[in-house]
Amino acid sequence: MLPIELKASLAITLRHLAASRFYLPQTLPSQDADACWLSMEGFLHHNELGLALDDAMELGELCSAPKEFWGELHSAAVNMGLQSEVALLQARL
Repeated sequence: MLPIELKASLAITLRHLAASRFYLPQTLPSQDADACWLSMEGFLHHNELGLALDDAMELGELCSAPKEFWGELHSAAVNMGLQSEVALLQARL
């Protein structure tokens, strides 16, 4: 069983990653973007949040995502303590 603090942190990160999808078009622009989303979704369902973040960053590139999308990813990276990703994502804001 996970400590309550860790469960809360995972829930926050999951929310940011899942929310990022709402800033993208309903119909993704390519098969590569569709495949990337499916991969990200699988990682989200298995709590592989770092891998989901990697896929989300690729998906954002494929979709020319708006800054709100990158803001959700930035918040997720901050919550996970991933400093190199935080710096990369900060540059997108």
